[in-house]
Amino acid sequence: MMKKKIAIVITGMSYGGSERVTSYLANYFFLQGNEVTIITLMDTDIAYPLLKGINCIQLDESSKTNPFFRYYTLTRRLRKTIQDDKPDVILGMMSYSGTLAAIASLGLKIPFIISERNDPNTSTSFSGWEKRIIRFVYRHCVTSAIFQTQSAMSYYYPKEDAQGIVIGNPLNLEDIPAPNTTINETKRIISIGRLSVQKNYALLIDAFSKVASIHPDYSLTIYGEGDLREELEMQVQQNNLGHCIFLPGIEKDIFKKLQNAEVFVLSSDFEGMPNALLEAMAMGLPVISTDYSEGKGTLITPMKNGLVVPRMNSNLLAEAMILLIENQELKRKLGKEAVKVREELDSRIISRKWLATIEQVCNDYYK
Repeated sequence: MMKKKIAIVITGMSYGGSERVTSYLANYFFLQGNEVTIITLMDTDIAYPLLKGINCIQLDESSKTNPFFRYYTLTRRLRKTIQDDKPDVILGMMSYSGTLAAIASLGLKIPFIISERNDPNTSTSFSGWEKRIIRFVYRHCVTSAIFQTQSAMSYYYPKEDAQGIVIGNPLNLEDIPAPNTTINETKRIISIGRLSVQKNYALLIDAFSKVASIHPDYSLTIYGEGDLREELEMQVQQNNLGHCIFLPGIEKDIFKKLQNAEVFVLSSDFEGMPNALLEAMAMGLPVISTDYSEGKGTLITPMKNGLVVPRMNSNLLAEAMILLIENQELKRKLGKEAVKVREELDSRIISRKWLATIEQVCNDYYK
């Protein structure tokens, strides 16, 4: 396999699922002898470790208040950066940064792979006109596309012979402790994620208030940081739940918290293949998730390796938590099945699929 010069474009490299996957893949590509440059569209702290030798270039036009001028300036700077870097292939992570990068690289004669990291069927991140632009880019401006689920791919490419491929998120088993072999009775329910509209922690807090009225000895801890912290803290205070709902911020040793949890809950309105849910399942935790893809591609087979409830329904989310609290055998069964995700998404297998896709795209483009 010939070594490649790979440019990865992403919005930023702060805490987040896509950012963590990007750092892992960049390190893997580099260890295989490839040159790797990460280009970010925001000047953020780099939350996840990158090997020495990986070049990171941070662009930032957030000071410009006019959005069209900001996009225009950012696209021009991105194009110049790509021209200077001279990569063999460009990988655009996430639809926003991937779309800008695809437009910026038009005419440069470099193969472009875009990767959707959410499910566009249910995502509310973009307006109608933005979605139309993104869909146009997927269909006409990229060489190939990588998705986490079949559901996401079918949104852009309804035909089976399209240029998309499905590759799940990698589970780096070297960093994940051995799974729980018994069900914890710690009375701790946890969730992990950015405190943002997408994660809908307001729903989770509302649902847990119903749980706490029946099981007052249980607690809910939400690990993460984000723009909605003040709103969520206010919601907790107004409902007099400060004694049982906690928002401690970002936790670096999150696996220790997963080891000590009894149940994991994902309350998101939309997701791609959520890393937090994956890792909870890999730890053998019984999990509850909203149907973030509306039946088109969650990780969970209901009542087999987890519970699934409709989005935006606090009553049913509360009922699911109560069901697990009161049913030890169900928790044991779900946790035992959930841990099998380790075999399906071993990072060594997933990483090889990414690199093989890049190699194939380059071979087809340059032949």
